[in-house]
Amino acid sequence: MGLEKNNEQHYREVVDKFADPSTNYALTTRDYVVRPVCNNISGPIILVLPRVAEAKGRFYSIIAREADAVNTVTITDRDDSECWLADIVLNAKCQRALLYSDGLAWTPMGAGPGDWPGASTTIPPMTQPPTTRGVTTVVPTTEPQ
Repeated sequence: MGLEKNNEQHYREVVDKFADPSTNYALTTRDYVVRPVCNNISGPIILVLPRVAEAKGRFYSIIAREADAVNTVTITDRDDSECWLADIVLNAKCQRALLYSDGLAWTPMGAGPGDWPGASTTIPPMTQPPTTRGVTTVVPTTEPQ
């Protein structure tokens, strides 16, 4: 059976799958919403994305309910995504990643702090200083006449 119909987000499956893992977890093609808890009890955890071809056309929302510098949530692929830069590491509460599969590569949606655009904080973009928003302010100058 081909994967051509997998680009239809809700084809053939119940879509209300929610996961809140506190241990290492391999996401299935149904795990659209994932809220990991990573604390002193659970320790650091790893989330493994589903196969990129099987997840074609789907979005996966991952938000850390609990995390810190020691107890991190690491998001990784199955070594099947084109141009996978590096694992995504969430190391604070409410950091998030929204990932999309086009069937060949995982693409993070939106940009945030850190080396991998995908982890972000909950600070609204317009409340951050201009240097962190990527905005350059140009001040008009006047030349002496």
